[in-house]
Amino acid sequence: MAETTFLEAANRLFMEVEDRVEDCGLDIDSSRSGNVLTLESDDGGQVVINLHAPTEQVWLASRAGGLHYTLGDGAWRSTRDGSDFWADLEKALGFILGEPVKLS
Repeated sequence: MAETTFLEAANRLFMEVEDRVEDCGLDIDSSRSGNVLTLESDDGGQVVINLHAPTEQVWLASRAGGLHYTLGDGAWRSTRDGSDFWADLEKALGFILGEPVKLS
């Protein structure tokens, strides 16, 4: 995939993350600085999502762990176990909030 194509897809993902978090009414603040999107709870728990252009991956990190995702067939999938980005993001947010999260 061309770097421009990757960056466009990853930026769309970032925008969708911000929209879904806002639409769900979660008590989460989001801030973006360059290729890094930080989602933070009131108690300081964070989920950090960043674009890693050299590997064409999106990385997700929280105290629960970190995962790397590549885009294939229209979905961002973990390079470790093929899990879906959205399911893993819900788990990471649930971990920092201490309650289940559904972003749909």
